[in-house]
Amino acid sequence: MLLVIIKIRKTAKVSFISYFALAILIFACIRSILTPGSGPLMFNLLILLATTLIIPYCVMLAFGKQVVPVVEEDEDEEELFDVPEPQTMVVEDVKPDEIKLIDKGREFITAAANSFMESKDSEKDGEQTLLANINKACIEVTGADGGAILLVDEFDDVITVKSLQGNFPPPYKLPDDLPHKPLRVSTSFKYAQFPLRDNIFGEIASSGKAELIPVPGIDDRIFQNTPEEFLKLGSFIFVPIRLVDKDVVIGLVALSRDAGKEPFNDSEFHWAQTLTDFAESALKTTLTFKQYKEKQELTRESDIASNAQIMLTPKKIPPLGGVSFGSMTEMAAGVCSDLFDVIPARQDRISFVLMDAAGKGMNALLVMTMIRAMLRLIVNTTQSAGTILSWANRGVCTETDIDHFASVALLNYDPTKRKVQFATSGSIPVMRYNAAKGTVEKISIPSEPIGVEKSKSYKDIEFVAAKGDILIMYTDGIAESLNSAGKQYDMSGVANILKANSKLSGKQIANLIKLDVKKFVGTETLHDDQTLLVIKIQ
Repeated sequence: MLLVIIKIRKTAKVSFISYFALAILIFACIRSILTPGSGPLMFNLLILLATTLIIPYCVMLAFGKQVVPVVEEDEDEEELFDVPEPQTMVVEDVKPDEIKLIDKGREFITAAANSFMESKDSEKDGEQTLLANINKACIEVTGADGGAILLVDEFDDVITVKSLQGNFPPPYKLPDDLPHKPLRVSTSFKYAQFPLRDNIFGEIASSGKAELIPVPGIDDRIFQNTPEEFLKLGSFIFVPIRLVDKDVVIGLVALSRDAGKEPFNDSEFHWAQTLTDFAESALKTTLTFKQYKEKQELTRESDIASNAQIMLTPKKIPPLGGVSFGSMTEMAAGVCSDLFDVIPARQDRISFVLMDAAGKGMNALLVMTMIRAMLRLIVNTTQSAGTILSWANRGVCTETDIDHFASVALLNYDPTKRKVQFATSGSIPVMRYNAAKGTVEKISIPSEPIGVEKSKSYKDIEFVAAKGDILIMYTDGIAESLNSAGKQYDMSGVANILKANSKLSGKQIANLIKLDVKKFVGTETLHDDQTLLVIKIQ
C-alpha cells in the first residue's frame, strides 16, 4: 500500500532497499522449505528483518513532499517538447517528530522479534515485555505522565490491564473497601478487569474509536474519585488497538496527563494513534507466533495422550464364558477422554469398565490411568461394584493438583449364576434389552461423578439375567453426536437396533450401532470420544 502511495504521489523512485527486502523474503521461503524443522521460526525472523528495512523507508517516502518537475525555460517552445530536460525528484526532509515516530516503530519490531526468543524461556513472558516497551514509548513521545495497555479477553467479554506505568489516576469508581493509598490503588488497577460496557475502557474498545479527552469532568463515562490529590484527573488519550485485516479490536492504549498541566493537544493525539498503528503490527506478529507455539505444544501433548490411550485400550479380548462381547470406539482428535477395560477377574466374575474423564489431553489420561489401575486391583476382591467405585472415589479425591472428575460404570457378571451387578457414577447409562419381553429400558440411576465428594457412596443394582438379554453402556459422546443440521443423535435408534437384531452376537450389534452413528454424523467433525460396550448373555 505504501508503494502504491509513492507511485501515485510520485514522491520518489523505488530504492534498491525494496528489492533487497524482496530478496530476503524469497530467501526466507526457500530456507523454510529446505529446513522444515526450524523453518517457521527462521521464516518469521527473516520476515521481521525485511519489515524493519522497508517500513520506515516507505513511511518516510510516502508522506514526503510531492515533487514538481523542474525544467528550464527555453525560447524555442518546440524544442522544449522535443528534448525535455531531466526531472529532479525532491524529498522533503523528515521532521524530527516523524523521525522519532519511525525510530519507535522500528523498536517495536525489534521488541517483537526479541519476544520470540523470550517466549522459549518459561520464566519470561515475551508478550509482556513487548507491551511494556510499547507503553513506555507512547508515554515518552506524547509527554504523558502515565500509560496503560489493556487487552480484550474474547472468551470472557472483559478487557484486562496488561501494562501500567507512571502516574495513571483511575478514571473509574474505586471499590468502596479499597483504601485510598497510592500503592493500594495502583496495585488494584494493575490487576483489574473491566466489562466491555459502563466504563471508559470498555466503551472505547467496543466502539473502536480513538478519543482525546482534554476535560474529563464533562464526560459521564469517567468517574472522579475524591478527595486525595493523587486521584485528581487530568487529560486522557484512548486509542484502540485494532487488527486491521480482521477488523477486530484486541485492546487499547490509554495515556494520562496530570491535573494542572497543559492538556494533550491534537499533535500528541496524532502521535499516539501513529504509534498504536506500529504497535498493532508488532503485536500481531507476536500473537501469531504465540498461537502457533501453543498449537504446536497442544498438538504434541495430544499426540502423546492419544498414543497412550490407544495402548491402554484392550486389543484382544480373551474368551469370556457365557458372554458375547462387542465394542465400538471412535476417538476425537485431541480429546482423549474415553477408556474401557474388560477384566476376567476369576471364574465367577467378569468385570466390564467404561470411563469418561472430564477435560481432555494429558489431564484426562492421567485420571483414567489412575482409576484403571485402582479398579484392576480391587475387582479381584469379593467387594461389590458399588463398594469398588466408592473406594476408587476416595482414592481419586486425595489428588488435589489436577482436575480429577470422571464418569465410570463398573459391571460385574457372574456367568455361573447369570447374575449381573453394576454401579455407575456420573453420566454413563446402562441399558438392558429384555429378551423375554422384547423391550429396552434404562436400568441405571443418576449419580455424582468420581472425584467430586470424598464421602460419596455408590449403590449396587443387581438382577439375574436371562439368556438372550443384552446390556449396553455408552459415553455421552454418542448421545451428543451432531449432524450437519446441528441435531443430536437419537438414542432410540440404538433401542431399535437391539430389538431388530437381538439374535446377533455382541460384536455384530456393536458394529451395527457404529454404522448407524456414522451415518447420522456424516462428514461432521467429532467433538468428543465415542465408546459403547455390548454384553450379550448366552
